Amino acid sequence: MDKITEKIKQIFNQFDKNKNGYLDKKGLNSLSIALNNPLSPAELQDLFKQMDKDNSGKISLDEFIEYYLEN
Repeated sequence: MDKITEKIKQIFNQFDKNKNGYLDKKGLNSLSIALNNPLSPAELQDLFKQMDKDNSGKISLDEFIEYYLEN
């Protein structure tokens, strides 16, 4: 499990462009494109809402890891 979590953390850090510990919609969109799965604006909005559990308008590392471990 630790190797998986570490990989997820590396991916998160790669797309946390301003290194503030959060992903915004732009970062999430860049990630989806890099995974060769570009999202429509509506799909991006839906995914962002699913990941942003605390409705802060940004995705924390913990939220990101939780989403990817559950899906």
